[in-house]
Amino acid sequence: MNYKLVILAFLLCSLGVNSQSYKSSLASKADFDKLSYKPLSNKYGIVKSLKVVYDLKNKKLYYTNSEQYKYHYEFVINYLGITQELQNFNNYNYNEAHKNKRYLLANINYYNNLNTYTLELSPADEMNIKDISFLYKEIKSTSYFKKFKFFLNTSRLVAEKQNLTIPFITVDKIYGNQIYQPISLNKSYGKLRFIDIDNLKNENIIKTDIVVVNKPVLSLPIVNGIITTRMQTPLSHISVLGINRKIPVATYKKAYTNNHLKKLKNQYVSFEVKLDTFYVKPISEKKFERKTKPKKKRLKNLKIRGDIDSLISGKYLNYKMIDIVGGKAANFGELYKLAQTNNFKVPECSFAIPFHYYLQHIKNQNIYELIDKTINDYNTNKNDSLLFINLKNIRKKIKKAPINTSLITNTNNRISKNCAYKRIRFRSSTNAEDIIGFSGAGLYTSKTGILNDTKKTFEKAIKKVWASLWNKEAFLERELFNINQKTVAMGILAHRSFPNEIANGVAITKNLYRKDFYGNVINMQLGEEPVVNPNKDITSEQILCYEGADVELYNKKKAIEIITYSSLSKNKLILNDQEILSLAKQLNVIKKHFYKKVYKRRKSFLNFGLDIEFKIDGDNRDLYIKQTRYFND
Repeated sequence: MNYKLVILAFLLCSLGVNSQSYKSSLASKADFDKLSYKPLSNKYGIVKSLKVVYDLKNKKLYYTNSEQYKYHYEFVINYLGITQELQNFNNYNYNEAHKNKRYLLANINYYNNLNTYTLELSPADEMNIKDISFLYKEIKSTSYFKKFKFFLNTSRLVAEKQNLTIPFITVDKIYGNQIYQPISLNKSYGKLRFIDIDNLKNENIIKTDIVVVNKPVLSLPIVNGIITTRMQTPLSHISVLGINRKIPVATYKKAYTNNHLKKLKNQYVSFEVKLDTFYVKPISEKKFERKTKPKKKRLKNLKIRGDIDSLISGKYLNYKMIDIVGGKAANFGELYKLAQTNNFKVPECSFAIPFHYYLQHIKNQNIYELIDKTINDYNTNKNDSLLFINLKNIRKKIKKAPINTSLITNTNNRISKNCAYKRIRFRSSTNAEDIIGFSGAGLYTSKTGILNDTKKTFEKAIKKVWASLWNKEAFLERELFNINQKTVAMGILAHRSFPNEIANGVAITKNLYRKDFYGNVINMQLGEEPVVNPNKDITSEQILCYEGADVELYNKKKAIEIITYSSLSKNKLILNDQEILSLAKQLNVIKKHFYKKVYKRRKSFLNFGLDIEFKIDGDNRDLYIKQTRYFND
């Protein structure tokens, strides 16, 4: 029996180059398959795309060879022989007005899971409803398509849907019917295991496992690969950590019941994730041992300064202070400066508690010796069970030990005298977090304290944040990245809390779905519902906004492309168009600053990404930027 396993028959790569440049009609699916190719953007899985050009002057429709001609412009210039600069071509043909317009341009996408064809426009295309209807009918009359609908993929088109007289489909239908989603495009080797999340505590998961899970996973164990059955946002902690670790991660809704996968249960396999498929193949034990053999790596020592013994106001923080206050607080200082001259706010009452107080706490209370012994024991024995017991003991001692009274006095004085808020959020800010090469997303704890409250005290909140430095997930993640555990320290970024926010979200300031292209990927949710660790069966809103592009086609069009709605917002965007565009402008401001001043142009601007967390709060629906970190992809 041939065990070469390709999960499903949805590898959609073209089987060969077809020399035919176009067809005037499509008589069968074979015609479509000969001309179609993978789409330029991979927002959805298992899609084939065909470009269409309608010549308004000659009244002729072209179904183009979309592998041969990657862009509409290439077909018009190279095959039709029209001479025109790209900028003029874009300005005229993606405009609503017919003045100087020669072509109607679109894509026909085939969604395998829906067995449906869609007519789709570029997000920057302002084609009017009359032309859309005309083009739809031309295609319908010259093709074999039965299930053929116009895709409302932008906020502009959604607003126009009441004027449409042709069948249309919305993003919730496209997104909701996906069964496959690539998350981290990588390859690894390990033992394939099926994990029941309800029984997770009793499962002995090891690093060389490749796990198939049957329910939502809110944290990513240290494994060599993961197949989930629940769709993930690209900005969830699972997605970010998987990409950061460079392991394959994918969603396949039928994974837990798939017979091919079940046949390979508890066997050694290779696992590779690609855009439109994933591969699971059996391998020998010898190959498994060779591929998973640990490699000796030099320990990464992190810098710590413990000599600064005063609270530091947010306005005095800057990116060079990671060794004093940690990555989160250091980056916050840059946001604070930008907020003074731009159209966003940072949370009020901000200040940092430097490493000094944490280091003093573990030294004076004899906790340092326990930490040192725990690290040495683990380096010698690699005993996870003993490690977890010791880490729990460390956290317990940190939380029980008395705190420096001057720290609490100074914190109380700062809040009571200089702050209009009583609820303060104390947020982790380590030197092993929000840095290049190590995200640390979701590893540590944030806690709220209330001024003069007897239960939610500042002291309890601070010590709980300090203790989270020794969460088992954090320890193991640092171990995976070869960080010297003896060189980590916990600072704290503090500011007022947001108990009643209107919306919260995360944005990546690069296009995750199309390399070397413009766009901000924005995930959003109503109120306090989390985006990065969503609760069961909750979907976050996902949009692409092109504000800030340095080409006229996108920058003037104010395009907002919808990937999916929040499951809590009744198929409506959480923010209005103007609020989204304003957010995107501020994202671009922040991106430029960190690209030039902080990260010193480490890669091309288009492919440089920041992971930015934001909130919408207050009667005026103010935009708050609360955090930014380097996007480690």
